[in-house]
Amino acid sequence: MKSDRASSVVWLILGAGVIYLSCQLGLGTLTHPGPGFMAFLSGVILCSLSGLVFVKGGMPGETGAKRIGQLWVGMSASKAVLVLLALVLYGLTFTWAGFLFSTTALLLFLFRAIDPVRWWVAILGAILASLISFIIFDLWLKVQLPHRFLEMLLFKMKGILF
Repeated sequence: MKSDRASSVVWLILGAGVIYLSCQLGLGTLTHPGPGFMAFLSGVILCSLSGLVFVKGGMPGETGAKRIGQLWVGMSASKAVLVLLALVLYGLTFTWAGFLFSTTALLLFLFRAIDPVRWWVAILGAILASLISFIIFDLWLKVQLPHRFLEMLLFKMKGILF
């Protein structure tokens, strides 16, 4: 489809810009990544995916391609607004409340309000996803996440858990 090819060119240009700017920041090495490393990888992925869409959009005989309007069928505008508001609130409270509390609250809200699941599934899923993310990013990869009460409690128990 022409629209797929046109949009993929826009995303390809955006990805190329991300790659260029991330190189300006410095990539570093695999063992000591620089400030532009993750942005560089994101740009490469964006360019690769947009290239695939460009090639697929030019193939003859494409049938069943969805039109833009069909992508939104069944979509609830109120849920989209709720997700947007929840993400804004998450961004505003992230440093104040700490990573674990704010992430668990966001996931719990999304699990219950957007696509409802049972309470025990929502609570367990939110807690496990937040804890696993914290362990991977903060403890193993040493990403600086905001620490508040729950993180301090976890660090006191660090000798027991890790």
